[in-house]
Amino acid sequence: MENADLDRLSNKATAIINMFNSVFNTPQGFSDAAAIMHSAGLAGYACHQAVIANHEKFVVVETADKKRFYMGEDLNKYLLEGRYSVLSFCNGFFEHFAKGESRPDVLELIKRGVEVLGNPDYRIWGKFEPKYVYDKIKNCWDGIYDNMTAAYCQTPQEMPILFAIVLQNFMIKALDHIPAASLYRTSLECAIYISKMDNDSV
Repeated sequence: MENADLDRLSNKATAIINMFNSVFNTPQGFSDAAAIMHSAGLAGYACHQAVIANHEKFVVVETADKKRFYMGEDLNKYLLEGRYSVLSFCNGFFEHFAKGESRPDVLELIKRGVEVLGNPDYRIWGKFEPKYVYDKIKNCWDGIYDNMTAAYCQTPQEMPILFAIVLQNFMIKALDHIPAASLYRTSLECAIYISKMDNDSV
């Protein structure tokens, strides 16, 4: 990716950031948790959608109750590998803004993301049923796809980058209230889990 492309996506991400700033501004103040959930979820979901759009491959895992989850190297290259992966933007955030904190173990986060697939007791962030989060992310994706995502991204490969930029911005914004290590862990937990979901995962 050229620097000009990254600059273009960063500029376009501003419109999504501004929209979220408005949507998640409540009478009690700005909801950092809602902004992180949506931006992390969209970053993960964008990885899934990039694989579909590019006709790449998934490894499909079907649980005992017939739910299907999606993983594999083609997904990981957008989510976890390379200079412009979602993980790379999270790492950049942590390296620049963590102050003496230990970075959570990424391999442990990835391992746990696989181990809990289809577990009926699992809750994202210990609170939210995956179906609840997925439905919110899918509705948001569908609502902004034509006017924002497709309009801003020249290729499907740019979609995860666009939302990783949005996520990184809200991670920085939330630093006033939430430690960097917690933001890193919760953002990746949400992005990793949602990246493996489609309509037949819920």
